[in-house]
Amino acid sequence: MQVADGVYQFKVPMKHNPLGFTYSYFLKESKTLIDTGIPDWGSFNALERQLSEQGTRIKDLERVIITHMHNDHVGLIEYIRQSVDVETIAHRIAEERQLEQIRVYKDMYKNTSEELQLMGGGSFQQFLSRFEHAFIEDSEPLRLDKLLEDGDTIDLSGVKLKVIWTPGHAAEHICLHDTDRRILFSGDHVLPKITSHVSLHTWENRDPLRDYLNSLNKVKDLPVDLILPGHETNFTDLRGRVTQLLAHHEARLTEVKEALNSGKSTIFDVAGTIHWDSRPWRLMDFWTKRMAAAETYAHLVYLRNKGEVKETIKENTLHYSLS
Repeated sequence: MQVADGVYQFKVPMKHNPLGFTYSYFLKESKTLIDTGIPDWGSFNALERQLSEQGTRIKDLERVIITHMHNDHVGLIEYIRQSVDVETIAHRIAEERQLEQIRVYKDMYKNTSEELQLMGGGSFQQFLSRFEHAFIEDSEPLRLDKLLEDGDTIDLSGVKLKVIWTPGHAAEHICLHDTDRRILFSGDHVLPKITSHVSLHTWENRDPLRDYLNSLNKVKDLPVDLILPGHETNFTDLRGRVTQLLAHHEARLTEVKEALNSGKSTIFDVAGTIHWDSRPWRLMDFWTKRMAAAETYAHLVYLRNKGEVKETIKENTLHYSLS
């Protein structure tokens, strides 16, 4: 679908994901993709077909700009490189994050098991042990050819894109602002309906929720008429949507504090009291609960760093209480 002059939105399907697809954006004049899709031949064929509808072949592509390094946004790059050695462009932090992931993945089962205990999910250890041999070392890092900084301009044929570093959903996340046409390629930073997953693992030393809230305020008042996200649908009211997202996280922080006030103290216990949009905690499978716990942990760390809650560790489990 053409969404602006020379800009085409491709739907790249995702198997077993309720979102259904990732959007890849094709800047026709400069033969550039913004993001790709999951590493799957069906997804690759869908991308190839939509390119051909615009009179372009995979081997004609020159570059891919990456909003962030999640698999549904970068997974097809190595597939594309089997036909053409495209240039890949991402924020500088992406290089650092890849090296960190390689270190963590070398002992991923051990790290996951230790995290489960720290989060108060020790009762799931026996269940997790069934998957010990499914934890494999991460693949080779993706070659990144050009690294960006906040405020850089990507000057392409037919378009100039201002780089806005928006950490939170991912530490390396960027949005791309076409200032001339008042378009924002928002990746997963601002989505029209669902809230971006902002989570933290116990082996990380970050405050992703603080980063995310700051990044929301960073884009809130941008002069844009069209927002092109990584999922769901295009939308126009950036300020209104950012206001909703800020209110959502304020409400979530209140829920976390209410849980602590009622006597809950571990990450899993607090997560079990939160009203999740997808499904109730009691109906979640283990892997979904683990994601919800990682999101809860991000909120607890944010409150800890603000001095609103205290963090202690007892018997290898993190505990929280109101300050």
